[in-house]
Amino acid sequence: MTAFFGVKVDDRGQRTGILIEYDDTERVFTNPADPRTEGYVTGRFG
Repeated sequence: MTAFFGVKVDDRGQRTGILIEYDDTERVFTNPADPRTEGYVTGRFG
């Protein structure tokens, strides 16, 4: 299993971790459900 996290920043600059996607590792890397996960695993950002 693999989890992909992001960060949410509120008006005061407080940062909170958020779970973006959690699934079988192979699925996360070959067919991610969220475009942010896809961007990360394909090297578009991160």
